Formats: sequence, C-alpha cells, structure tokens
Amino acid sequence: MAYNQRNKLKQYQRIIDIYNEIKQPDIPDTQIISKELPKHNVFISYRTWMSIKGMKPSELDYDGQLAMF
Repeated sequence: MAYNQRNKLKQYQRIIDIYNEIKQPDIPDTQIISKELPKHNVFISYRTWMSIKGMKPSELDYDGQLAMF
C-alpha cells in the first residue's frame, strides 16, 4: 500500500478536533492522551501528541504539489 501524506494529515486533524472538544483548563494533556483519546479509538503516545500539537497550521493544510503554483 502506498503512503499518502494526505491521509496522515487527516488523521492528525481528527486527533486535534477530538482534543479541542475534550480540553478544559483543569484537565492536563497527559490525562487526555491516556484516558480520553482511547475512548475515541485514538492510541498515541505523549511524544507523538507533542509533535502533532507543535505542527504549524500551514503544515496541516495539504493541497498537494499544485499549491506551489
């Protein structure tokens, strides 16, 4: 199966959307990653989460090569 960057970015966007629904000021990220995301069938490590969270919004918008022209 060929790797498609667009699929990975859609997955990241889904994880961010779930996180934004759950996030409240009194709930730490570690609890969300370990307890809440698995309820939505998302199993990622804290390190993976920090790399997703650290992405720029422009990196999440993937339009392919034609976006350069």
